[in-house]
Amino acid sequence: MDRRPDKMVTEDGYVLCPECGQMKLLRLPPDGVAKCYAYCRHCKREQQLDIDLSLSP
Repeated sequence: MDRRPDKMVTEDGYVLCPECGQMKLLRLPPDGVAKCYAYCRHCKREQQLDIDLSLSP
């Protein structure tokens, strides 16, 4: 599995697909922590998301 750090793209509190940037995958909770799998219906890929905004500068 290719595990590379990607820049997270957000729009109005939603995480956009890191591959195609077209679909909103999930809404971030208020604490900014999400560990889950999300499926993009546009590019047909499943992404493992490990997000912790408390670690960002």
